[in-house]
Amino acid sequence: MSSSSGNYSGSCGHLCTYETCALRTSLTVDNFGRRFLGCNRYKIGPKCPFFRWIDNPTCVRGNEAAHLVQQKLDLLRSELQLACEREREATQAAAEATQATAEATQMVKIAQDRAAKAIERERKFRASSVQAKEIAVRALKQERKCRIALILSWFFFVLVMLFSCFGSSENVGMMRLSLPDGL
Repeated sequence: MSSSSGNYSGSCGHLCTYETCALRTSLTVDNFGRRFLGCNRYKIGPKCPFFRWIDNPTCVRGNEAAHLVQQKLDLLRSELQLACEREREATQAAAEATQATAEATQMVKIAQDRAAKAIERERKFRASSVQAKEIAVRALKQERKCRIALILSWFFFVLVMLFSCFGSSENVGMMRLSLPDGL
């Protein structure tokens, strides 16, 4: 490193100077809050080892406070991580609830379709039931007419047989003889 020009050429092939370096602040416990110049490619890829402190070393009280600040920082980081995990869980639960809602909506639609089909089948059944009752009533009326016709035909048959047997005048007289006197 050349102290006159303030340049440093690292093995990575780029040249760092005081003008091109990045100003940073240390967060380590021993040098907390202390500013320094470092390679501007820090955490980007290959970097040179250029490094210069700008501030004087941290005082004893600063080092003591650094521990408290570091603890507070660690606590805040853990709380942030916990909050991120809770948010991830809540997002996952919301996604699951959304999926469950979609599935329930689909099941409701299927149930409504089935209910509509069942109502249609019931309506058709009732219509066919009414038709069947009408047919049964007509059949009963027809049966009644047939019975009456059958009874009348037997009645006329018996009358015809009686007239054929007793149709002659002698038979009629015999009928009169066999009947009691008051008739």
